[in-house]
Amino acid sequence: MQFDDFYKTVGVFGRYQKVKYFLICLTYMLPPIMVYTWTFTAATPSFRCRISEEDMYEDKHPNDLLHHYIPSESQCREYQSQISLRECQRCYQNINKSYSYGENNGPLKACNSFIFDRTYYQSTLVEEWSMVCNEVTLKTFVQTIFFFGYMIGSLIFGILSDKFGRRPIMGISFLIISLGSFVCAFAPQQKLGFEISYVLFLFGRFLVACATRGVALTGFVIGMH
Repeated sequence: MQFDDFYKTVGVFGRYQKVKYFLICLTYMLPPIMVYTWTFTAATPSFRCRISEEDMYEDKHPNDLLHHYIPSESQCREYQSQISLRECQRCYQNINKSYSYGENNGPLKACNSFIFDRTYYQSTLVEEWSMVCNEVTLKTFVQTIFFFGYMIGSLIFGILSDKFGRRPIMGISFLIISLGSFVCAFAPQQKLGFEISYVLFLFGRFLVACATRGVALTGFVIGMH
């Protein structure tokens, strides 16, 4: 049988094939959406130290009062030379009450509470979990777990789709994405505490990453067929 005869038997790329191919291509919108969602949900607004327990006016404090607590450049160079001046002045505060801005007047204290600028973001996970300064690794670890899930998902769903078929695995992948997204949405709860919320969120992101690869792999093969 010649190729042209085979092509006539199989059929042309008609309306059904076009619609099906278009729907499969839509599944490839999931990976970038799932990756870049973290960019917005964990955006880092401008922030500063909460200077005292009585700091009830957030960013409306007089500048001279804020300058009283901001470390000087010489203090940052002496006590926190391993980080930038900007990070030093955002993450540490002067503890000497007789301090005058611009002078080197003693060691610094790491901030454990922060005030965030809400000009562009009303609330983010960075603010809710204070993932700044010494805790910034918590933010990067979420993405590490996500891309680790990408790798695991490529291995597992590639093998399963060869064994059980592409369509069933794609359907299961969509269900897992729904489950993982549900976990991520409801994990940040104050009543659960930070540790439980953070672990649940990591688990949800891992599930989403694994299943996203399942959709991408099976969708590619189905589209090629």
